Amino acid sequence: MNGTVLISGALVADPLSGTVEHRDLLVKAGRIDAIARPGTLVGKTVVDASRRMVIPGLINSHTHGHMSLNKGMAERFMLETSLSHAAWLSGRRSPETIYASTLLAAAEMLKKGATACFDLVYEYPLPTVEGFFACARAYADAGIRARLAPMISDLSFFQAIPGLADTLPDDLKAAVSAPIDGAVVLDAVRAIFSRRDELPEGIELAIAPTIPHHCSERFLLACAEIAAEFEVPIHMHVAESRLQRVTAFQKYDMSPVAYLKDLGLLGPDFVAAHAVWLDPDDLDMIAAAGAKIAHVPASNMRLGVGFAHVRPMLERGITVGLATDGANSSDALDMFRAMRLSSFGARLYGEPASHWPTALETFRMATTAGAILTGRPDAGRIAVGADADLVFLDLDHLDFLPLNDPLNQLITSAGADTVRDVMVAGQFVVRDRMLTAPAFDRLASRVTEAVAQLRADNDDLSALANRLAPFAVSHAEKMMSVPLAIERFIRPERGSSNA
Repeated sequence: MNGTVLISGALVADPLSGTVEHRDLLVKAGRIDAIARPGTLVGKTVVDASRRMVIPGLINSHTHGHMSLNKGMAERFMLETSLSHAAWLSGRRSPETIYASTLLAAAEMLKKGATACFDLVYEYPLPTVEGFFACARAYADAGIRARLAPMISDLSFFQAIPGLADTLPDDLKAAVSAPIDGAVVLDAVRAIFSRRDELPEGIELAIAPTIPHHCSERFLLACAEIAAEFEVPIHMHVAESRLQRVTAFQKYDMSPVAYLKDLGLLGPDFVAAHAVWLDPDDLDMIAAAGAKIAHVPASNMRLGVGFAHVRPMLERGITVGLATDGANSSDALDMFRAMRLSSFGARLYGEPASHWPTALETFRMATTAGAILTGRPDAGRIAVGADADLVFLDLDHLDFLPLNDPLNQLITSAGADTVRDVMVAGQFVVRDRMLTAPAFDRLASRVTEAVAQLRADNDDLSALANRLAPFAVSHAEKMMSVPLAIERFIRPERGSSNA
């Protein structure tokens, strides 16, 4: 779409100002060029938005596009079950398989109103230039913006958890005990980063040492050096589960946040994903460092790890973005669901209603905060000079009938099926609920072929994971009895029943 585009008569909801009002928007060269009262602007192409609410594109602050082929495969999976299956769920993938999975993720996010994401890309056993660039190409071909981070470690899940490998039979113990050469992993990351100038437009880099205790101290420090050298953010899973907090105290005699602080990793360019099992001291350290948090409510509930306490984060001025996680741990990459679960889940702490997140706070987490997390300061808002990444919601949809409080209804009742059109950089990537990029023409056949290939290539790893998982789950359940000073589960009070 060349020239200026006039979006006429839209009900515009801007999370930064908190205003919801009818306005015309003029889009030029991928940005919002002017905002004015309806009927006062002129554009070469006119888009009638008189029955639309226009919001900034939602930003998914933590996901895994390579996992979209695993949608619906993980019934009753705990986090530890999922980690036990990681090798085969992510393993032995060709660039074509990675491309198909990521393209599927992009399709779902776009049709559900997300215009950008922070994706942690995992390849087993090592990151590859070919696989990473296949992921980047899929997002670029789809028309969605993405910040991509190789997800890496130098310890396997079974090596990282004290005592876990000792619970395994000898043959399984041998299967998971092979050392990982951290230097080789880091060389693979450098090979990717050295070609950053070849990345498609709209794709940026980060680095993701996956979980603190899955990385040796030397490995974490080396990741920090790479982040500083290439000026990219660090994104990690931090205190996602109770077991992860227990493990940190077993290994370091301190919380995972305190450990990362001692190593010098916490800072303005650090993103802590999940952040469920954090105490007030942890939050104070995150706030003081200017680090950010990606809140992932659907995944945390689906995997049964608890629910992050967001109000204390916001009270400390911490930037908290919203996220879906990957399809292996939340199935749907749906930011509308993320907003609703974040809003409703926060009410389960038994606090006064005045502590519940407002609709505007939740909206900001999914937009302006996500823009900060992904390093896109011109996204996540509707203002002159901002990116023209816009979502058009159908006000004739039943979710908005009657239209009593548009912003509140956006959080409490609107679903992803209210999305009618999506614009990225001033170009429609979804029009009348249809994806516009040619790359999607063969999406279904690509995905079908990729799933068949994934299963054929990883039968042995799948069988191994099915044997390993019960030991991981049993160990995690035993660790539930280790006392902690914080609680992130709903438990009946002593003497009461949850029957």
